[in-house]
Amino acid sequence: MEAECRDTGGVWEALRPLCAQVMSVPQEAVVPQARLVADLGADSLDITELEAASEELFGVTLRGTDKSAVATVGDVAELIERLRGTPDAHSTLAR
Repeated sequence: MEAECRDTGGVWEALRPLCAQVMSVPQEAVVPQARLVADLGADSLDITELEAASEELFGVTLRGTDKSAVATVGDVAELIERLRGTPDAHSTLAR
């Protein structure tokens, strides 16, 4: 599935069920504007699990990126899209 996500650009389509699974919420609750902590109830372990699963699924490195502005599911999708589209973005991304 990792290669499929890289080839099709289907970040949202793959991220939505992943967030639902990691945070134990219905997939319908996972919308771009949903806040990870306030709306979906994510705790620090959920965030770490989502980060690791996203790295594996999308083939990106989130470690070392500034995630301070990442608050919503849409923010996560945007970050992944940027990292997938920019070589070495993980070291130059400033958010």
